Amino acid sequence: MTTCRKNRYGVGIVAVGVTLLSLLTSCIPLNDGRDTLAAAIAIPLDGVARNMVGNLASLGVIESDSTLQISAGGTNVRRVLLLRADAERESTGVMVGGAMAGMTSVYQTVRTGEHFLFVEYNAGTTVPGQTADVSVSLLNDSIERPSRQIVRVVFEDGFLTDPGLLDPVDGTAADRAFLDSIESTVRDEVLASLRNLFDQTPIDIVETDASVAGPVSTLTFSPKRVLADQNDINDAALPPADPNRPQCQVRVVFGEVLPSGTGLDPGNRNPQDDAVVYVGSFQGRGETCRTSAVTSLRSMVLTLSQTGAHEIGHLVGLHHIEQVGIMNRSATLAFQRELSFARGQIQVDRAAGNNIRSEVFPAIVQEPSTYLESIFATESSD
Repeated sequence: MTTCRKNRYGVGIVAVGVTLLSLLTSCIPLNDGRDTLAAAIAIPLDGVARNMVGNLASLGVIESDSTLQISAGGTNVRRVLLLRADAERESTGVMVGGAMAGMTSVYQTVRTGEHFLFVEYNAGTTVPGQTADVSVSLLNDSIERPSRQIVRVVFEDGFLTDPGLLDPVDGTAADRAFLDSIESTVRDEVLASLRNLFDQTPIDIVETDASVAGPVSTLTFSPKRVLADQNDINDAALPPADPNRPQCQVRVVFGEVLPSGTGLDPGNRNPQDDAVVYVGSFQGRGETCRTSAVTSLRSMVLTLSQTGAHEIGHLVGLHHIEQVGIMNRSATLAFQRELSFARGQIQVDRAAGNNIRSEVFPAIVQEPSTYLESIFATESSD
């Protein structure tokens, strides 16, 4: 299928040679992201804004240490991802950068290879309505990538008891006393777990009162319990289905990037953003609905630290993935065992009638180590 439209350009679109744009017509066939990268249509690196139909486009082979300037916008465009051909599989591309729609983003390529653009549309957009205004150019100047990302971890007062993991209906004085007694231990062990999870990465975990220089992102552990909207799938998960316990089937939000609905920060374009873990969302009402998050100290630490790590992943631009790992969207997995930042196919939100569902794009792979190497100036990427 091929759809041709006149080029459009507007705020946030790089337009080299603007006087020519109204005279040009660009035609890019539809590719909804499910095909292999071999089916992607080429976009010239000339800085001219073109109308792209579908999700996937090829930028050709680009040498290492090249500077790319990319803009993507349009009515239904949510974000754009930069991919590099996957060394493990010819049919996939690995995410190496990204930005929200309307931003003009500059990337310094780390390794030589064929590069691609993946345009992600708003969740309610159907395939026939997926078009984007895209502009890509090569710049002569190089840029300096940041070397580190500092994340300050804040534990609000009463994060375990207000209500936190304290059942507000059936909780007892003894329950409160126990949670009060382990609060400092939970805090220290969550911090230690987060530092261990981000060891050997460019992400530094610091405490609330730490003195640091430079931009800082913040992760807050809040005692709140937050119910999810019907169409809200950002880090929301249902407990395992159990027809004998319908009263336990409550959909909650375990954590999110702030302000609510932001989702994630592709390319780590904002080094001073915020995220929250809602500790109260892990509470179980009564013995019947109690979750594993409140059954032991180890379960509490696993639950809170791995959910916190998940939100930090979003702060630097990591997507949800299909495979089991820290970035899988089902927070219930985090209660069961220790997880890691695994390689996996990204999930993208799509319309499903009146609801929103998460859909896998087989051509797009997230490999955290490759992504972090690409957006930070680490030793291996210099």
